[in-house]
Amino acid sequence: MEIFTNPLLYKELNQINMNILEMSFARTDQEWNMKNVISPFVRIYYVQSGEAFIQYHSQTVKLSSGNIYLIPSHLEFSYWCDNSMSKLYAHINLLDYNNYDLFSGYDKCIVLTNKQSVINSIINEWQRGDILSSLSLKSTLYQTVVEAILQENISLGNIEEYSDLVRKTIQIIKDRPHQSLTAQTLAELLFVSPSQLQKKFRKEMKLSLGQYIKEQVMFAAANLLRAQDKSIKEISDTLGFCDQFHFSRRFCEYYGMSPSIYRKSILF
Repeated sequence: MEIFTNPLLYKELNQINMNILEMSFARTDQEWNMKNVISPFVRIYYVQSGEAFIQYHSQTVKLSSGNIYLIPSHLEFSYWCDNSMSKLYAHINLLDYNNYDLFSGYDKCIVLTNKQSVINSIINEWQRGDILSSLSLKSTLYQTVVEAILQENISLGNIEEYSDLVRKTIQIIKDRPHQSLTAQTLAELLFVSPSQLQKKFRKEMKLSLGQYIKEQVMFAAANLLRAQDKSIKEISDTLGFCDQFHFSRRFCEYYGMSPSIYRKSILF
């Protein structure tokens, strides 16, 4: 008997996971209207009936019944509904080891057509609400994501192998995203020189340590705003900003909108 292993693939299988941030059924009307939305998560719309619209890059997409729509993370778009639309929607993160969403580099809405049976099925599972239906819902979401990737021929890149130093650095930042994190403080925790850490991090990650920290702090800020259980001031304090005004300014620079508007925009 022979057993063949693939350590890199095994590691990636344990790192990539779908985080379902929100999954609800919505009947929208003209109040479903927001301009220039940017989300750090993927939106999936299973449209059961009615219609609405999204617009990005001056392109308008009609959301029609019987179709599934996947809006990648970090795509800036506007949405509106002239009459009504019923849909099951999911907000998900599909994160790699670096804490980046796998769709973050894709810049258009993906449309899967003629999916009424899938839509009816996933809505029925959502309405049941038991353990088996939860597994089925997640399975359908994975199938939707895989189908979208295959349809659009999206390249997700290769599985990366990082040094022990860079892996530990990434883990510290993911576990404790904070404004006070610097090359100096991280180097002290990891018992290396700041220059050695910065050089190795840039070489393996293809971006600076400071830029990665900034992005992860903003990613954490967006997730905390989505949770709705903390005030903007509490989030600002949690992430180590000197005051709420500075936090709001930095957030607006990164996402193109204030934290309060962002919190409103992520609904539905």
